[in-house]
Amino acid sequence: MSDVAANGSLRAPLTLAADATRAAAASYVEHRLANGLRVLLHEDHSTPMVTINVLYHVGSKNEQRGRTGFAHLFEHLMFDGSRNVLRGGYDLHCTSVGGDNNAFTNLDITDYYISLPSEQLALGLWLESDRMAEFAIQEISLETQKNVVLEEKRQTSDDAPYGDVTQVMAELAFDERHPYSWDTIGRAEDIVAATMDDVRAFYERFYVPSNATLVIGGDFDVDEAMRLIAGYFGPIPAGAAIERPRREASLHHYGQRRRIESAIVPFDAVFLAYHSPALDDPDFHALELLVTILADGESSRFYRALEYEQEIASETECFVEEGELGSLLYVYAIGQTAEITPEQLQASLMAEIAKVADEGITERELMKAKNRKMTSVVSALQSVSTRTERLAWYSAIFDDPALAFHEADLYEPVTVDDVRRVARRWLTAEPNVVEYVAVRDHQ
Repeated sequence: MSDVAANGSLRAPLTLAADATRAAAASYVEHRLANGLRVLLHEDHSTPMVTINVLYHVGSKNEQRGRTGFAHLFEHLMFDGSRNVLRGGYDLHCTSVGGDNNAFTNLDITDYYISLPSEQLALGLWLESDRMAEFAIQEISLETQKNVVLEEKRQTSDDAPYGDVTQVMAELAFDERHPYSWDTIGRAEDIVAATMDDVRAFYERFYVPSNATLVIGGDFDVDEAMRLIAGYFGPIPAGAAIERPRREASLHHYGQRRRIESAIVPFDAVFLAYHSPALDDPDFHALELLVTILADGESSRFYRALEYEQEIASETECFVEEGELGSLLYVYAIGQTAEITPEQLQASLMAEIAKVADEGITERELMKAKNRKMTSVVSALQSVSTRTERLAWYSAIFDDPALAFHEADLYEPVTVDDVRRVARRWLTAEPNVVEYVAVRDHQ
């Protein structure tokens, strides 16, 4: 049965399920240590596991031109030894008790998590505090991880079909003085040139308690957890205040175009990028629903027009690379045959965008998009580890951890007029364009 009733409203069972899930999950307590470390504790005794999430409010936007890729490089370095843990010891301690760990970096943050059996909470907190307490990176670790990052860059960007699009688009969309004008993974020459003095300065500036949020979720006792946190993290110096980059719309570029001829792409393709609202802009959630309407599933507008009706694209997509200083909305299409040109694909994509701006969307499309968002949010709330990540994210970026459990509510007020308005506001400017041309098809 469809989630959308005949009148276009959300069906009650889905809404009630979402409310019940949020109510069951939305319990946490918050503390702040004297050194500025923000602590969120979320109990869930459904399984005998705990997840510790440590988010540092530092991403690639905090780097400098000529010193790019440091935030992502540190994501690797932080697993390669600390004050009391030898190289390789972090993973050994974690896996030897049946735990798991990982991390990710983006424009604005670097996020680490470790999941362990409940009785190993003290171990996890000790491991995380030890790598926050003191710079202990060795030269061998730096050289090893530089090579690891360079190999990752080759595999995911340089040698992957269309893999360098975000790097190229960042260069086109932003003035070189803008902190979003380079890709998160950084420039190869900057990674190679990184010295111990460089990485030490980066660590001492950003990897400090006053720039971090610590979240524990799962099966633990709050009072005992706070005792451990105070003991392990309390003595660490707060660190100096950090000056955040500011939004500067004057450094945005529009209508830039680059042609990339490549032997590794299967067919010609076109990627468009539109400057779009920052994470805290009131338009952001309406834009996300528009993205769903344009490109999510076989009933989406791009799929129906380019893949099904016109039969010119083998793949269409739309997504937002979100950021505190502003976002980029990406739209792309890959040709279905060697005869399809980037110009054809771009014309069809922009025609579909223009239809939304000129004619708007239907209530049914909007309700389907809201259903998809609600399903995604409710599904994420089922996982304790995902809840800890969301609590850290909303705490650091929005200063409102409660949004971790009420994100779906942000989409509910959006109307069809809102979606049409954001399409007009953000998607009628001239996009920045990267066209990929498969050289073997054009020789």
